[in-house]
Amino acid sequence: MIMRFSFILLALGLWAAALSSCCQPGHKNSQPVVVDSLFQESYAYDLDIYSTQLANGIGSDSGYHPIYTFGIANTGPDDDDFTLQIRLNGAGFDITKHVPAGDTVLFETPVAPPNSITMNAKYFYPILAVADTIPLMPEAYYGMFVPSPDSTKIRSLRPDVRVLYGAIDNGPEACNTPPSEYNVNIDALPDR
Repeated sequence: MIMRFSFILLALGLWAAALSSCCQPGHKNSQPVVVDSLFQESYAYDLDIYSTQLANGIGSDSGYHPIYTFGIANTGPDDDDFTLQIRLNGAGFDITKHVPAGDTVLFETPVAPPNSITMNAKYFYPILAVADTIPLMPEAYYGMFVPSPDSTKIRSLRPDVRVLYGAIDNGPEACNTPPSEYNVNIDALPDR
């Protein structure tokens, strides 16, 4: 009986060791850094789609929304897909781009019509939970309307901005590595 119990424990121990050793994927060796000199902020007006309650309590069917450009460098030795996430009041988007090791890529929030920066990105709109490759302006900026151009400034609007990086999907032994997160300090960005 003791021998049978010992054999079962040994078999379970070997099985657990085999499982833990088969799923040890590496993390991509990449590191995003926001390049301050490439940061730009602007605004657009009159999406004219939704009735929106602006921050000052006045209802409107249009308003100002921010347009931000971030230069993000990959300072690690591995190529990676970086996802810039911007969130505010349940609105926002994810912008995913491939960033080769040592390169800097521009990430721009959606604009109409799409330009060379926005055309080469994959967008996701959390308010709709639908992935799309063509930015739909009203859905992207719903909840980010503001009453004046000055309130589109990143320090005034204060969105949550982060970069996800380093994820491995179906890597060695079909294991996944979740992404790491780099939080962007919006107060450190230049005022432009």
